[in-house]
Amino acid sequence: MSISILLIGAGGALGQPLLQELIRQKDAFKAIGILATSSEKAEKFAWVKAKEIKVIEGSFFDPKSYESFTHVVSAVGNALMGQQSKMIDAAIAGGVTHFYPSEWNSDISQKEISGMRYFQDKQLTRSHLAAKAKDHPNFTYTLFITGIFTEWTFLEFYGFDHEKLEVYAYGTPDAHVGMTSIPDIAHYTISSLLLPFEANGPSRSERTIRVQATKTTFQKLVDALGAAKGVKYKSHYLPIEKAVEKQKQAKENGDELGEVMWSIRPLVASGFGIADGAAGSKLDNDLFDFVPETMEETFTRLFR
Repeated sequence: MSISILLIGAGGALGQPLLQELIRQKDAFKAIGILATSSEKAEKFAWVKAKEIKVIEGSFFDPKSYESFTHVVSAVGNALMGQQSKMIDAAIAGGVTHFYPSEWNSDISQKEISGMRYFQDKQLTRSHLAAKAKDHPNFTYTLFITGIFTEWTFLEFYGFDHEKLEVYAYGTPDAHVGMTSIPDIAHYTISSLLLPFEANGPSRSERTIRVQATKTTFQKLVDALGAAKGVKYKSHYLPIEKAVEKQKQAKENGDELGEVMWSIRPLVASGFGIADGAAGSKLDNDLFDFVPETMEETFTRLFR
C-alpha cells in the first residue's frame, strides 16, 4: 500500500484511539507517523517507535513536518480547530495529497446548525479545503461524519446530574440523536483510508463519509443509560430558546468560551445531533465489513 499517514493530535480523546487503530492496521500502510510539537511531547510517544511508528518533532505549520506523508488525519481539539487552515497550507506545501480535518460529529451541513458558533472553525476549515483543492487539482479531502460520541452523550455538560439522577435537557424527548462509540469511530476512520477515493461532494476533490451506530430519541438514550447503570433518571426538558439566551448573554459579557459552549449545549436533544440529517444524505456503514457497537452495548461496556 502506497499510503503514508501522519496523525495530528495523537494525544487527544480521539487521537489516542486513532493511534491504537493505526497500530492495529499498520501492515496496510507504507508508513505511519505522529506529529509532536515539542521534545517533551515526543518523549511521551517514544513507546510507539517499537511499533514501527515514526515520531515527527516539528511545528504544525512547517511543511517539513509533513514531508514523506501522503495523507494527514487531524484529530485536534477545540483549542486548535481554528488553526487547521494553516496546517492544510503547510501539509500541501510538504507534499500531502489528502487531508482529513477534525470533524467526527453531527453533519454541520444541516442548515439548522450550519451557523452554530461551536462549528464556526469547522466551517472555515471546510471552505479553506475547497479553495485549496481548486488551486491544487491533485489534492483531495474527506469529511468524516459520525454523530455524537456515544461516550459523551451523557456528560454533565449536556445536563446530566449523575448524583441526583436527573437530566436537564434543552430540547424535546422525541428529538433524534445519532451516536457512534469512540473505538468504532477510530476503526471506521482508519479503515476508510483504504477505500478507493470517490468524490461525492460539490467538487471532484471532496468526499463525505457518514457512519452511525445508533439513531434513537433522546429520552430512549436516557432510559438506556439508566438501564445499563441499574437506575432511573428523571428528565426535565427546557426550551432551546433558553440556551440561546444564555449564549447571547455570554457574548454580551465578552465570555467567548461561554458563548461557544452554550451554542452546542442543546445539540444532543435538538434533533440535529445526527450524521444523516442533511437533505439527500445517507449512511455509508455498508462500505465497511464490521458491525459497530449499539448504544446499549456501549453503555453496558462502560458501566457493567
